[in-house]
Amino acid sequence: MKKLKIGLIGCGGIAGVHAERLKTIDNVLMVAFSDIVKEKAENYSKKYGGKPYADWREMLRKESLDIVYIAIPPFAHEDEVIVAAEKGINIFIEKPIALHMDLARTMVKAVEKNRVKSQVGYCQRFSYAIEEAKRLFESGEAGEPGLALGWYWCHFLGGAWWRDKNRSGGQLVEQSTHLFDALRYLCGDLDVVYGQMNKKFWTDVPDLTIEDVSCSTFRFRSGTVGAIAATTWGVPSQWWCRWLIATKNYTMQSDNASSLTLHSTMAPLKMTTVSEERDVFLLEARNLVQGVLEDKETRVPIGEGAKSLEFTLAVRTSMETGMPVKLPLP
Repeated sequence: MKKLKIGLIGCGGIAGVHAERLKTIDNVLMVAFSDIVKEKAENYSKKYGGKPYADWREMLRKESLDIVYIAIPPFAHEDEVIVAAEKGINIFIEKPIALHMDLARTMVKAVEKNRVKSQVGYCQRFSYAIEEAKRLFESGEAGEPGLALGWYWCHFLGGAWWRDKNRSGGQLVEQSTHLFDALRYLCGDLDVVYGQMNKKFWTDVPDLTIEDVSCSTFRFRSGTVGAIAATTWGVPSQWWCRWLIATKNYTMQSDNASSLTLHSTMAPLKMTTVSEERDVFLLEARNLVQGVLEDKETRVPIGEGAKSLEFTLAVRTSMETGMPVKLPLP
């Protein structure tokens, strides 16, 4: 069985999440790690095998890679995707893929031009709740969606770069983007968005420039309307990523990634809950590996990552200007 050779750019926390899954997949081999703090790359090398690098360009030049994992903060994204694609290396990149659409569109063009596979880290698309809802829409069983509501609530404040809107994009661009992507995956592309945001709770943190409360409303091109409310001041030790979708035949309710409750909209009234625990990080890795080995499309190709970035950037622009924003962005 052919083993795909994998290199990682960035050796921080999220890289460790991916490396722990990759080590369990039989037909992959982690052969190289790079980080601007070379000690971090060396630590990964000692743990997983492979060669450490301080310069990712050197790693891509010297190593014969099949897949590169790009696991660095969004402000650090430069031309890693472009260089990898031009070398024929398949790509995994964490979300958000960029902080502005010019770079995102350049990434998409490079991937498509060089015909490499790509996967963006929107792991919630592999959750049972989202996957089952998608199946119900595609089969026609659910009927058309009409209203989609979501909540992304946590009690969390990341490090210095995460607190800086210029480097992270803010909560909705960097974090609650998972929920924006999920609703777009289920309900289709966007037409217009509007939002409001504020900093109400973390007011004693001097270096905080991101929002800690926000609410957005939007209309999909299909005519479905929706809203997402988000905060970094939720219940401590709990992470709420919840959503409701009103469809012709069901009210879909998901209180966590593992379960979906269906309330029928027609007599006889019926409520059914289905659930399944999953390792979404492992599933997204396997999906990319399968795509490379079998020449199949992945579930979240980079074009999808660009569309979800555009969604959140449009919402943030509306929040900053107080005006509705039409999509696509110029």
